[in-house]
Amino acid sequence: MKSVSRLGSLGLGIYFWAFVAFLFVPLVVLVIFSVNDSTIPTLPMSGLTTRWFHQAFGNGELTTALIRSVIIAFVAGLLATGFGIMASLGLLALRGRGLSLVLAVLLLPLVVPYICLAVGLLILVQEVSAQPTLVAVVLGHSVIALPFAILVILPRLRSLDPAMNEAALDLGASSFAALRYITLPLLTPALVSSMIICFVTSFDEFAIASFLAPSGQPTYPIFLYASARTPALLPEVIAIGAVIIAGSLLLVVLAEGGRRWAERRLVGANVSPAGELAGPDGEIAEPVFATAEPS
Repeated sequence: MKSVSRLGSLGLGIYFWAFVAFLFVPLVVLVIFSVNDSTIPTLPMSGLTTRWFHQAFGNGELTTALIRSVIIAFVAGLLATGFGIMASLGLLALRGRGLSLVLAVLLLPLVVPYICLAVGLLILVQEVSAQPTLVAVVLGHSVIALPFAILVILPRLRSLDPAMNEAALDLGASSFAALRYITLPLLTPALVSSMIICFVTSFDEFAIASFLAPSGQPTYPIFLYASARTPALLPEVIAIGAVIIAGSLLLVVLAEGGRRWAERRLVGANVSPAGELAGPDGEIAEPVFATAEPS
């Protein structure tokens, strides 16, 4: 049995490191060839240079497409996260078959091929007598990012103690005030994670953008697809890819640091010896809501 267990552990370890290599080796290769002095990404390298970065950032079409994709992804991430909060609050109140049905409908974009959804959205845009616009791209990306937001926010929302909201309501707070001062601060780590996932989902998306983006205003994935077939632009595309990888790593580090900081703030409050809520410095916290005066 011990030999079988060791073989299983060895196989699992080999699989894990092979998976890590499959994920990260292409990224390392991309970063290495971004400073290659040759226009052809082949080994051995001709030398080291940073001129591809200068040319890439001097390419107006490339930088405009990149900035366009960042803006679209940011807006789509905000919309998807906002809708995810509302959908999760609604799902929290449902029970039984109603919950299963509504959840299945909201998560449907996860299983519908994006190309089918893109064709349907294009037909819808044409039926309402509208032209493909970047607004349609944002809305389409919000639709496909919404399930990810729900899957991140809903579990966190279910883990919260409902007694906290009930206490706020008993102390005279409105439902909106309880949501703003109690629920949303406790959801902060999940909201940060949802925003990042939705941003990346929108930034990477190609099918919907290719159908709904107006002519002459491509997103970065569309521009990348067109430029990959142009050898002269390939080094610039590789350089921008390296910048995006560095930006992604920085985003993950900042997000993880922000998440931990938010969680420390949330759990930083302790209880005083008298049983009153106290802040991290030990001082008794003032109540957010005052009880109603007796009539």
